[in-house]
Amino acid sequence: MPRFAIPSELKTLAELFSPYATLYAVGGFVRDGIMGIACHDIDICSKLKVDDVKKALLNSDFVVLDKSLRMGTVIIVSGAFKAEYTTFRQDSYAAGRGTHSPETVSFTDDIMRDALRRDFACNAVYLDILTGDIVDPLGGVRDIEQKTLRYAKEDVFEADGLRILRLVRFGAELGFAPDAATLASARENAWRVRDISAERIREELVGCFEADMKHPELKRTGAHLEAFEALDDLGLVDMLLPELAALKGLPQPPKYHLYDAYRHSVKAFELAPPPLRWAALLHDVGKAPAVAQYGNMHGHDVIGEGIVKGILTRLRFSKESIRHVSQLVRWHMVDINGNMSEAKLRRFVLEHADIIEDLCTLIEVDGMASAGQLTRTNRVRAAYESMLALEVPFKISELSVNGGDLIELGVPEKDRAALLSELLADTAMNPALKDRQRALEYLKKKAAKL
Repeated sequence: MPRFAIPSELKTLAELFSPYATLYAVGGFVRDGIMGIACHDIDICSKLKVDDVKKALLNSDFVVLDKSLRMGTVIIVSGAFKAEYTTFRQDSYAAGRGTHSPETVSFTDDIMRDALRRDFACNAVYLDILTGDIVDPLGGVRDIEQKTLRYAKEDVFEADGLRILRLVRFGAELGFAPDAATLASARENAWRVRDISAERIREELVGCFEADMKHPELKRTGAHLEAFEALDDLGLVDMLLPELAALKGLPQPPKYHLYDAYRHSVKAFELAPPPLRWAALLHDVGKAPAVAQYGNMHGHDVIGEGIVKGILTRLRFSKESIRHVSQLVRWHMVDINGNMSEAKLRRFVLEHADIIEDLCTLIEVDGMASAGQLTRTNRVRAAYESMLALEVPFKISELSVNGGDLIELGVPEKDRAALLSELLADTAMNPALKDRQRALEYLKKKAAKL
């Protein structure tokens, strides 16, 4: 059994508990420790109820913050140290619903009952913090060694549909595979994911789509694709992202594409770096509606922008994330024919400076996912890099002149913002205007015409 790297604060905490109860670490901290990988989230538990925990830690360096008293859960902090504590408990859920919150909660002294209310056996291994002894009520250590996800009890998914998404995420992050019974139960109960809040679904999907980043030590290259394919296999793509599933089997011109619209989208997702995976996965969701409406895929970028806004709003993404991803989808076809003038390219780069780096990458990912290689020069990136090399300003604040100069020139307040915006655009075409004197001369001429 490995020697766990136990923070000194956690040992002190266990000592404060020791007159009343044994304090255990549980869940990812123990599982990942057995695997020899880092875990920064500390979950702890004992038979002590919350009021007794507060009494035990009175006049200590630890602060107890309420989180969910009904669930017996509090956060214990001391300086930079933080751990989530939960009293041993057993839960019961409303029949047939699969919602994440239990209907009734009762506390217990029995560690076996606590283990049985958890999701998977590998997450129900307990570490006595003071002695280092392992308590393994469900055989989770063996599962960890065999890289197996096995439910803690048969009705684990019936009780909580979120655990189906966690099954996928854990499998991808850790390289674990569900045993036959667990997988069969997940398939049977996949519909219960509908009962989970949008915020919870979003959190799990984000975790799935970044699964390759969770444990760098494991080098889980391609884990995000594994997670996606597992979601698809369970029918969850059709359920949670029906707009994407609508692309399944939608043919594309073989002259430009190796795959149908769905597999192309999945390939783009596979190739994309983590920050761009949602945009890559959803960049073509406008194609099915475009074909239905027009008989071709023209304009799918414009249609897709609105669809993506709807998807990400439904999943409760932040306004900034929705704006960023939908803008990438809207403009991923820019200069597709390679006939934009240099002036228009530079103006486009300037007007979309906040997304341009990501957009350049998305255009390249899209190309690789279409033909297996880049078949055209990314003229948008070429224009962008040329502007960077010339140190062209991308913001009004980066100009060599400002509003004060316009005041001295007598430019009315109502015209100042427009004049500076015009200078910014013209500087992109003529970098010589970076020079303050030239910029002032430019403004004088423009001001004289007002």
